[in-house]
Amino acid sequence: MMRFKHYTIAVNDLDSAVHNYKQLFGMSALSDRQHNNVGNFDAISMGYDDTTILQLIEPSNEDTPVARLMQERKNEFNPYGEGVYLLAFEADDSEQMAQLIESNGGRITRIPGSANFFVHPTSSNFGFMEIFPKTNDANS
Repeated sequence: MMRFKHYTIAVNDLDSAVHNYKQLFGMSALSDRQHNNVGNFDAISMGYDDTTILQLIEPSNEDTPVARLMQERKNEFNPYGEGVYLLAFEADDSEQMAQLIESNGGRITRIPGSANFFVHPTSSNFGFMEIFPKTNDANS
C-alpha cells in the first residue's frame, strides 16, 4: 500500500520561493537548505508544525534534469518554467512495490544504496513519482 508523502516544486529562486510560501500560506521552513547530489539541486522542506507539505527545489546548474524540464516549460505565462516536478509516496514495502510495478510492465529507476526509487513518467501518465519506504518520521 502507498500513501501520499509530499509534492516537489521546481523553482528558479529558492529563497524567494520560501519567502512566498511563508507569506502567502503561513508555512514554515522545516529544513535548512540542503544539496542533493543525485539530482544536483538545493532543497528546503516546507509545511506546518512538523508535517512536510511540499519540497521546494532549485537546480544547481543548467545541465540537470530539473533545469532541463524547467527550460521546456518556459512560456509567456511562466518565464522561469517553475511548477510541480515530482509526487512523493511512501510504501509499506518499497521493494515489493517496485517489483509489482515492474511485473505489471512499469519502468522504474533505482537509487544506488537507497530503498527509494523513481517511477518513469511514461509508466504513470507523465506524473514523475518517487517512492520512499515507510518511516515513522513525521518530518520526512
